[in-house]
Amino acid sequence: MSDITFADVVHQSVSFSPSDPAEALILRLADTRWFQRLRDISQTANTRLVYMFSEHSRFGHCLGVAYLAKLVLEKLARRFPEDVREHKAAILTAALLHDVGHLAPGSHTAFKTWFPGQPDCHEEIAELVINEDPEISGLLDAFSLKLRPAVTAILGESESVPAWTWEIISGGGWNVDRGNWSTVDSVLAGVSYGKYNIPALVDSMVLTNEKHLALMENRLDAMMHFMVSRHAMYRQVYQHRVLLAADMINKAIVQRARDLGEALSFADPVMRHALAAKNAAELSLDSIFRMRESWWRYHISRWSEGNDAILRDLCDRLLHRRLFKTIRCAPGTSMESLIAAGRGALEKLGLEPRYYLHEISTADVHSGDTRQSMLVLLEDGRVMTLSEADPMFKAVVSDDRISRRSWIALPREAKGELGHSR
Repeated sequence: MSDITFADVVHQSVSFSPSDPAEALILRLADTRWFQRLRDISQTANTRLVYMFSEHSRFGHCLGVAYLAKLVLEKLARRFPEDVREHKAAILTAALLHDVGHLAPGSHTAFKTWFPGQPDCHEEIAELVINEDPEISGLLDAFSLKLRPAVTAILGESESVPAWTWEIISGGGWNVDRGNWSTVDSVLAGVSYGKYNIPALVDSMVLTNEKHLALMENRLDAMMHFMVSRHAMYRQVYQHRVLLAADMINKAIVQRARDLGEALSFADPVMRHALAAKNAAELSLDSIFRMRESWWRYHISRWSEGNDAILRDLCDRLLHRRLFKTIRCAPGTSMESLIAAGRGALEKLGLEPRYYLHEISTADVHSGDTRQSMLVLLEDGRVMTLSEADPMFKAVVSDDRISRRSWIALPREAKGELGHSR
């Protein structure tokens, strides 16, 4: 039986074989309602307002992650056939479905929009979907009654499964999730920051005696290339100050809609449910299923013509790219004094700081790598962490100065009041 092939912007094509039971399952899962829904969940959210071709979805990313996992497993199977045979179906399924719990607007941006200050919990939602959606759970149970618990254990990084099974997807250093989005998002943004030597890293993966995923020492150079590429993607794309300022408009829109309550001019039942929820756990799976980009944009469009001046203005700014501007909190400058100055400028213009003044900062890009570092298998058989094996890696992940920056975001006219022209 011929492979099923999908065109891909990185590999030219990605394919899965219907003759292989685990890969055939991936193809069946890709046709489910929850997975097809990912076509309407943005991969990079407001990045499209900065890089005009960044319009792609989680659908292609998840297929790409499953394909990279397939490549790694094919490599590992040459030396560790029993390990791969036992866990292949669970790893491929977890790779495919790891982002099925994302919602609009914009995946990770959604949690900052709906529940600011709370953790992104799309992995927990994915586990709920896997366990409670009858279509997906039925496919997994028909394959094996052991499969569903194994998949959720991998997604939850549980000690009940060998560590390498989840390190392939979510471990420190390189993994198939990062390995896909770094390159795909780079290509579709029209930049070269995220490109790296994919075959070199795939071919360098081994298992240690303790069943951890490890990198062969002779590919440390390829790993450093990837780490620098990943870092550049954060600095130049994901943490672009214009993008972060646009995300604050999302947050302000939801805040204003919540403050209006029953006076909100338009909201369907799903929107009412989302606005009433205090955390993601209060959202039903039925509502999450319907929280898609088309749904969000339709509400933004309706509110941009509504009767509330603040909500109308905020939605119009997002729709027509009249975004907030940023002012950097430079070294030696107090964020408190910068916020106070911004508040004064807004009040002078008659704009409510609650909606029009926001503090934004970049997160530590490498926090996950300090929590769980990838291992390196040295040529003499010893095993050590990346930080121990390569001083350059340690310097990159331990220096907050290259990751953390802070600004305030506010309308252009308020920035002008403060004497900043750009």
